[in-house]
Amino acid sequence: MTKIKNGLILAGGDSTRFWPLGEKNIFSFLGKPLIFYQLEQLSQHCENITIVTSITNAVAINGLVKKSSLKTKCQVINQKDIPGQAGAILSAKNLVKGETLIVNANDIINYSILDGLIKPSPPKDTIILFGKKLSKYFPGGYFKFDNKNKIIEIIEKPVKDKMPSSIYNLVVHYYSNIESLIKAIESIKNVGDNRYELAINQLLGSSINRDYFIYEDYWQSLRYPWHVLAMMRWFLANIKNNQIASSTQISKKALIIGPVMIADNVKIGDFVKIVGPTYIGKNSIVGDYSLIRESQIGENCLIGSFTEAARSYISDKVLLHRNYVGDSVLDEGAMMGAQAATANFRFNGRPISSKISGVKVNTGLVKFGAIVGRQSKIGVNSTLLPGVKIGKKTYIGPGEVVDSDIKDNKFFFKGEKTENNL
Repeated sequence: MTKIKNGLILAGGDSTRFWPLGEKNIFSFLGKPLIFYQLEQLSQHCENITIVTSITNAVAINGLVKKSSLKTKCQVINQKDIPGQAGAILSAKNLVKGETLIVNANDIINYSILDGLIKPSPPKDTIILFGKKLSKYFPGGYFKFDNKNKIIEIIEKPVKDKMPSSIYNLVVHYYSNIESLIKAIESIKNVGDNRYELAINQLLGSSINRDYFIYEDYWQSLRYPWHVLAMMRWFLANIKNNQIASSTQISKKALIIGPVMIADNVKIGDFVKIVGPTYIGKNSIVGDYSLIRESQIGENCLIGSFTEAARSYISDKVLLHRNYVGDSVLDEGAMMGAQAATANFRFNGRPISSKISGVKVNTGLVKFGAIVGRQSKIGVNSTLLPGVKIGKKTYIGPGEVVDSDIKDNKFFFKGEKTENNL
């Protein structure tokens, strides 16, 4: 198998749209950070890998790379003070030369499609773009073709009823010579977030050799916080049989309906029912009479007695007791008091919306609970209504009904939002 000389992973985004969750590129699935899956996949297809990070995630990603056992050469660099993907690429200008595959760190695709697709010794100036045919609108760029089905432009974030095609531009871009791209980026005076797309369009308007590939396999992007649930489902679907560590203690009165993956030192109590596909991280405890189905439970969690977690992502060190958590995401260290619950279904059955930067966004989900930031606490008997997001280190008082987003470091009590001075 011929390998591509360079793989360039763009991991320098600020994750603003991912609030209240943490750094998306190191979000863990089945016990491994997302960036690990990218590295493992790309190392099979690239001779060298470069990761461009931001100030906020550089230390964490550097640490993870050092812990990895990759045989492929991998370097981590910080993005310079130039915004967007163009800034990330320019940051690698003096370190990455020649043939390069550019990918987005928080997109998951099946990279085996590269086998045989990239030919050895392609023409000197060649660009190959990867697209995905979508049945529903997703914010991003779309391919525009001429009457000979030749790709001539990428239209960024078109109006829904004025899309140039249904082919979505995946950030899987191959350049036989990345210097051509860098020259195009440097010639663009606009330094906004769309500078990279403008540079691609400049190349497509030239005599450069171009091709495109319609990707038909799985793709998921962590753009919004609820996308964690979709990506979780994909990872869980890859559990094909029961994988239960020998150190796990499972009550004889518990019922396991696989497939499940249960890590070291997990304890499962009496009359617990676990329905797969489900993952439970090491050192977690599942109390008596609990039900877990189609969910991911992180490490060192306490899923207290009489709790139900359905189709939910529960991060490390989460504490639950007598709760219902449905179609929700609880970040690291979150806690829910007894009888607190997430509501995950509108009575009229319509899709649930959630606000991003103050603007309502249709999630496309009929069942969607809450997103709870790290180290937040939900008081006893409180209810989080569908689509609500709770910020980091925020406290919700007992008996509250929360129907709108609460920012970081707040204390929500009797309908009032105050600074959290606890």
